[in-house]
Amino acid sequence: MVLSMKTIELILSYYIKFIALFSSQKAAEVTFKLFQKTQPRKMLADEVEFYATTEHYTIPSSIEPIEIYTKGDKKGEVIFMLHGWNSNLARLGRFVEILADEGFYCVLFDMPGHGRSSLSSTNLKMNSIVFEAVLENINPQKEFSVLTHSFGSMVASYTLARNNHNINQLFFLTTLNQFEPFFKELKSRLRLSENLLKRIIDMGGDLLEEPVTDLIVKEKVKKLNYKSISVFHDKFDKILPHSYSELLVSEVPNAKLFSYEKIGHSKMLQNKQLLADFEKLVKEKRPVQMLQGALI
Repeated sequence: MVLSMKTIELILSYYIKFIALFSSQKAAEVTFKLFQKTQPRKMLADEVEFYATTEHYTIPSSIEPIEIYTKGDKKGEVIFMLHGWNSNLARLGRFVEILADEGFYCVLFDMPGHGRSSLSSTNLKMNSIVFEAVLENINPQKEFSVLTHSFGSMVASYTLARNNHNINQLFFLTTLNQFEPFFKELKSRLRLSENLLKRIIDMGGDLLEEPVTDLIVKEKVKKLNYKSISVFHDKFDKILPHSYSELLVSEVPNAKLFSYEKIGHSKMLQNKQLLADFEKLVKEKRPVQMLQGALI
C-alpha cells in the first residue's frame, strides 16, 4: 500500500509531537533533519547521457568529493551553473549547449544530496561550501557569469555575497525571495507549534551564521558586483510565485524579467520559446573578446 503525502505528513506530525512531550529541542532537531532530506527523482535517459558528453574530474571538499563537469572553450568566459532542489546538473543541459556554442566555458556540479551525490540530505550551508570549493578550483582570472535554476539562486547569491567577485551576467531561471516562508509552510504541513518553529528557525540561523530572516535573494544580489541580471519566470509557477522575480527586478539595478505563461517550474528548462529567448539574449550580450576570437 502506498501512503499519500498527506498521510505521511500526518504520521510525522504525531511522531514529532510525541518526541516534543519529552524534549522540545530533540523534536526541533528531528524536524530540522527532515527539512534537509532530498527526494531527487530518477534521472531520465537524456540526463544520464548528458554526463557522458562532458569532461569531468574530482576535487576534495569538507562535505564530500565533488565531481566537476565542464563543457565549452576553456579559454572562454567561465559560467557557473547551479541546478535546483531535487534536481541534477543535467537538467541544465539545453542551456549548456547554447552557452558552449557561444564560446563560454560551462562549469557544473551536483549539489550534495542531488544527482550523483552520495548524500541523501543537504542544506544551504553545505551547498555553499561546495560552490566555494568549485569557485576556488576553477579560480577565474577575469569576470565570470552565473546561471541558476530555482533554489540555485539562493545558493549562488548567498555564496557570492560573502566574497568580492567581478561578475558579468547573472541568469536566474526563477528565483526564491527568502527562506522564512518555507519554514512556515513546514509548520503548516506538520502542524508544528510556534515554539517548535522558532527553535527550528534559530537552528537554521546558527548553521548559516546569520538570521534566517536575512536570507533574502534580492538583498544578497544588491551586494554583488555584476553588470546585468536576467530573470525568467512562469506567471503561473506553482512552486515559486512569479511575484518573487517581479520584486527582485524592481529593486536591483540592470535587471530584466522575461515572463511566460504555463511553461512550468521545471519543464521551463526544456521550453522552446524560453530557450530561444535565452539564446538571443546570450548572442546580444556576447563578450567582445569572443566575437574577436571568432574572426581570427
